[in-house]
Amino acid sequence: MTSMNLLHERMRPWISKKITEFLGEEETTLVDYIVSSTQDHVKATQMREMLQVILDDEAEMFVLKMWRMLIFEIKKVETGLCLRSKS
Repeated sequence: MTSMNLLHERMRPWISKKITEFLGEEETTLVDYIVSSTQDHVKATQMREMLQVILDDEAEMFVLKMWRMLIFEIKKVETGLCLRSKS
């Protein structure tokens, strides 16, 4: 598994937690779809539009927070911090 695939998998628990908070139950298919969309480099605006139907007014804030977390995780991979934290 590449470091970028690991990055997206590290996002999965956060995405799952937030979706559960919004919908009141775990939606594995939706979480898989969101993780897959980030792996496919779907733009934030497209992601917000796709999630608007499900999350309504919360879609924009969810995507914003997810993008911040994704950027943070990418920077950890780029700087090698994710490797050092496992030592």
